[in-house]
Amino acid sequence: MTLIVKLGSEHVTVKRIAAEVGITEAAVYRHFKSKSDILCFLIDHVKSNLLEDIEKGRAAGNDSSTLGVVDRTLRIHLSAVAQRRGISFQVIAEIVSLGNPALNRKASEAIRQYTTSVRDLLREGVQAGEIRNDIDLEATATILFSMIHGMVSIWTLGERDFQLEDRCASLWKVLKEAIVIH
Repeated sequence: MTLIVKLGSEHVTVKRIAAEVGITEAAVYRHFKSKSDILCFLIDHVKSNLLEDIEKGRAAGNDSSTLGVVDRTLRIHLSAVAQRRGISFQVIAEIVSLGNPALNRKASEAIRQYTTSVRDLLREGVQAGEIRNDIDLEATATILFSMIHGMVSIWTLGERDFQLEDRCASLWKVLKEAIVIH
């Protein structure tokens, strides 16, 4: 992940990974058969981080409402993205660029698991009377993921020239107005 941030994913090779970690290429190949295997490992790591952020959002703060949890989760995501310089989304972009069907399925499944967790969180908000019961929860979860992914892409392409949390907070405010019970 460090090399992807430093060099861009297209310049990451097994040789460079071995040098970065201080081991031989052969040692890397004992754990991973190819760059695709490494990306497979990384997508699992990305998925774990995203799902853990939802749990951190649930555990943190005094506001136990669903909207409070979503707000905290977004902030946790964006703080982590900023710290890791958008690496999670760079890994996804690298997988897309390779066009490897198995990797594409793995990344798609990771995103599906994440959006399912967000959808389930939103469903709790509907049940608690915080969120309108006539909204499409699957679509809303996808919009939240897309909002984060889109803002991170703009932020990364713009050389991180704005505060990611501020921009996403504005977008979340718009979406929240659309889904909340007034």
